[in-house]
Amino acid sequence: MCVGPAWECARLLVDSGDELPPLISQSLADQMGLHGPLAGGATQANGDYHPLYDVGQLHLGLNGKAVTKNFLSAPLSHYDIKLGESWLKANLGIMDHAHGQLWQ
Repeated sequence: MCVGPAWECARLLVDSGDELPPLISQSLADQMGLHGPLAGGATQANGDYHPLYDVGQLHLGLNGKAVTKNFLSAPLSHYDIKLGESWLKANLGIMDHAHGQLWQ
């Protein structure tokens, strides 16, 4: 994951049932110096509301390829990046569970 010359390692979750755009954790966004305007919010299954901020285009390295996408920041607690159904459809993503990889 990068937004300049320096790459950051990130824990990635691919959730085929998530309808949100690509998300970056607020903690990683802060670490990378990313800030943006409030873009909306999302309500979690337990009823908690989380604000979403537009942090712009980021470069994401997947399987040795750099992919540029718009990201929103959110208070994710267990992962740094969360890609959902919209990302999988737009990028023809295929999850290879046997080898722990995501292919395009």
